Amino acid sequence: MRFATYKRTASAGRNKFDLASIRAIPLRAVAIDLGFGLTAGGTGRCRLPGHDDRNPSFSIRSATNRFTCYACGENGDVIDLVMKMRDISFVDACEWLTDRHLGGASVRPEMGRRPAGRAAAAKRASSVSAKAEHAVAPDHEAFEWLLLDSKLSSSGYDYLASRGFSAETIAHFRVGQIGDRGKAMRKAVARFGLERLRRCGLVCDGKFGDRFVFPAGYLLFPFIIDGNVAYLQARRPDSGTQWRWLCPNSLLPPVFNRSALTDGTATISICEGVTDVVSAHELGMPAIGLVGANARLEDATLDLLRGRNVAIFGDRDAAGSRFARHLVDRLAEIGVTAIPKRLPPGADDLNDHLRRVRGLLV
Repeated sequence: MRFATYKRTASAGRNKFDLASIRAIPLRAVAIDLGFGLTAGGTGRCRLPGHDDRNPSFSIRSATNRFTCYACGENGDVIDLVMKMRDISFVDACEWLTDRHLGGASVRPEMGRRPAGRAAAAKRASSVSAKAEHAVAPDHEAFEWLLLDSKLSSSGYDYLASRGFSAETIAHFRVGQIGDRGKAMRKAVARFGLERLRRCGLVCDGKFGDRFVFPAGYLLFPFIIDGNVAYLQARRPDSGTQWRWLCPNSLLPPVFNRSALTDGTATISICEGVTDVVSAHELGMPAIGLVGANARLEDATLDLLRGRNVAIFGDRDAAGSRFARHLVDRLAEIGVTAIPKRLPPGADDLNDHLRRVRGLLV
């Protein structure tokens, strides 16, 4: 049964639950209860039915208490996760969460919740508020400093060239590269302090203590908005598949290359991920990118798309198809016509196409 159907059939039973208390249950605890193996930063392999996650794609954002799988595209709150994992209705998921995590007391006050239940809910709400005070947020100064301190090496340049990117394109996107991981962290801590680096996601809990999120040698791609480095995504500079992309801990990415929307270009492409945006630029197509097939366009970007022709390039897989369908529907809601583009035969993404054009991929 689809999620939308669950919501319709469960609507009559919603009123008996204190949904605020249920949704305040730490999602990490629920995920572990459901069998997820998570790192201290809230990431791990997705265990949702039908998804054989070979590389860790599941992530929990503690600031919003929501989950996202960047591979299969599923996302939601604690109730959604239980519904999907146990294949049960909205009402049954609320009852399961109540029994296992709230001691059986999560009916609404007007339905006779016990005073102890109210006190427990208040304690949970206080805990959530305390966490919110320390929520991860972008730090433009720290991100800019790290990018400037991370010069692209010859090996990094060679890797980018092997993907079909010219020196002009590499410079245009200000690609950097992490040098020595330990040294980078020591310099960053000396300049900004450990707590500030944690708040912007550059440092997280590791197995042996504080850990810098970006390993040595990883390429850095800055997300620049209004002239500020609002986000950094790192990619391993080789063909390895494990931990190919890394991001600041618990910080969700904005749109990549949003500056492409500031010059009045009549036609804009929307791509799935950073590499395809850089590939589109190399091919002469202005483009913006969403990180993860389930990523969403925020209102500020939607406003900048009005009055333009929009082409959508998703990867040649199920997640890419969902990516394109969602964007077509979302843009239609604001009166923007978007056309999904088919990749040429033999190309799984736009970078494959670029490399074929450049003679780098047979």
